[in-house]
Amino acid sequence: MEGGSGKERIDLFAASLLTGLCLLWGLNAVAIKVSNQGIAPIFGAGVRSVIATGCLVSWMKLRKIALFPGSLIDGLIVGVFFGVEFGVLYSSLLYTTASSAWILLYTTPFFHAVGAHYFLEGDRLNFGKGVGLILAFGGVVFLLSEHAGLPSLGNLLGDILAVMAAIIWAATTIFIKRRLVGKVSYHHTLFYQTLFSIPVLFLLSTMFGEQPIRQINGLILFSVAYQGILIAFISYLLWFFLVHSYPVSKLSAFTFLTPLFAVTAGVFLLQESLTPRLILSLFLVSLGIYVVNRKW
Repeated sequence: MEGGSGKERIDLFAASLLTGLCLLWGLNAVAIKVSNQGIAPIFGAGVRSVIATGCLVSWMKLRKIALFPGSLIDGLIVGVFFGVEFGVLYSSLLYTTASSAWILLYTTPFFHAVGAHYFLEGDRLNFGKGVGLILAFGGVVFLLSEHAGLPSLGNLLGDILAVMAAIIWAATTIFIKRRLVGKVSYHHTLFYQTLFSIPVLFLLSTMFGEQPIRQINGLILFSVAYQGILIAFISYLLWFFLVHSYPVSKLSAFTFLTPLFAVTAGVFLLQESLTPRLILSLFLVSLGIYVVNRKW
């Protein structure tokens, strides 16, 4: 059964906060791409969790908040999901562009709508949501088809990994709503995710034989700090505050802004191509996600 939400509609405060978060997450696509130039992707994700966990422990100690109030098994499961999700996502950027990866990652509400129909009370599919799902899925298929005829399957592999990350993110959100909301606070939700993801990510890095650090420079260090402090600590803490306070189905409608910001950042900061296929895919995915999450 879905955990209770404090409010039933997205107010101006939440809408403004969500827009800011989506901007940060869109720029994160560029930050990951930069850090991947010198730090192995899954190892880098582990470093990010270490930084975020350290920040969270310091912040919670300062506010005299107990670190482990309960629900440890559920927290461990969420941490494993979190670790696998970002291990997969960071790896995808080795094979595909930041723009493609972020468009595909933010099909998450598409998968959330399907999962919520079966696992969350009061969040059923209907005709309007079905139309949105078809639009979003069409955008994904259209983007993936760009690589279908190429001799190398590298780009296709990257796109598939990004979609896998989207599915895991949706599963994590549904699990949190079912098992953690109403039992622990939003800062504990994030603390469990970052803490328990650390061994998962470093283990995955070792299993895949990554060379942890190839080179380090100021830009790479800045991108790691951006991911660890601004993204994994501050932005995710604010996101889980929203998840604990507002209905997820309505929050997710705003996340379609993130691929828009990511595409713009990829074009202007990484000189990636803004192709007609990419633009149409972005439009279809964004429209589909919006339709899925609007009130019918």
